[in-house]
Amino acid sequence: MEKLSRDGLKNRYLKPVILLLIGILFFSFFLLIIGIDFNVIYKNLLEINLYYLPLIICVDILFILSYALAWFFLVKIVCPEIKPGKAMLIVIAGWFGDMLIPAAFMTGEALRLILLKKIYKLDMSKAAATVVIHRLLNALAFLFFMLMGIAMLAFYGETKVEILHHSVTIILLSILGLAIAFFVLRKIRILRKVLKVIVQYLSAVFKTKKLDVESKIDSIFTSFENSLNIITKNKTRVLIGFIILLFQWFLGVTIPYLFFLSVGYRVNFWILSVAYPIYSLMDNIPIGIPANAGVLDIAMISTFVVLGIPKEIATLVTILTRSIIVIFEAILTGSISVIFLSRTFAHFSIRDLRKIVED
Repeated sequence: MEKLSRDGLKNRYLKPVILLLIGILFFSFFLLIIGIDFNVIYKNLLEINLYYLPLIICVDILFILSYALAWFFLVKIVCPEIKPGKAMLIVIAGWFGDMLIPAAFMTGEALRLILLKKIYKLDMSKAAATVVIHRLLNALAFLFFMLMGIAMLAFYGETKVEILHHSVTIILLSILGLAIAFFVLRKIRILRKVLKVIVQYLSAVFKTKKLDVESKIDSIFTSFENSLNIITKNKTRVLIGFIILLFQWFLGVTIPYLFFLSVGYRVNFWILSVAYPIYSLMDNIPIGIPANAGVLDIAMISTFVVLGIPKEIATLVTILTRSIIVIFEAILTGSISVIFLSRTFAHFSIRDLRKIVED
């Protein structure tokens, strides 16, 4: 039994490592296929202006904190006792959870709910409303920022047909997705009825009691709806959260923009503001590779090249950007998370984090 347990644990941790190596290998093949001149990359790397690095690190820290602050204004509505610092620690722990167990940000959101339950005894279905609103506001900020980027490019006369086609497609899909999401939230009772029908069907098939499950569904949905109504009525806090998320998108674009400047390549900020949402969509695909290594890098380089940026510059900036948003963020959020979670849970370890989310 102990051997089986060890084998299972070994396989659990071996899979992410294998996926990570596959992602890196796939990325290496991509660089060879597009014919990257590594001598040019090395030369540009030696000439990089290191004075930009402290500024980039500060921007990245603000990027994380602004995401947390936007959520704080929402969760404060249903959990008045929460403090900004605690909310940020909870989001940082979730951020690290997403890097550790990539699942389209669902890991971090699950961990946020668990921590709210653990620290403040806040009902998870009630807390879930804050996460849903946070997600929707982030999607709206994404849409607004992309439209603003296209408008600014049109104003400066730098709209590129290739990127415009991709942008319009993404915008239309985003509008459709948001419309469906808002419809579901407005008709949440329909979803409740659908789940009850599914429970009734499964109960009939497996010949189990359905009363307890139906009662639980009613309790969860009632709590969620009440929380949702309270949050949406507090329009000022919701608006503040939206503005902060817009600022976060601005910071997200600023990181690669500053890296382009550091390697001596001038690029229009608004071109990157359109490119950023396109390749960022890859982070919402639950591939299972830690930090989406290789996949997101290919998406970034491809988007930059389509914009007319030389492939060696695009590759170097992508690697530099990823070194910050993966390696630096992993060290920063990981160290903070371990300290914070150790105080929240007795004898906490990284293994416990995986177990909390996976369970």
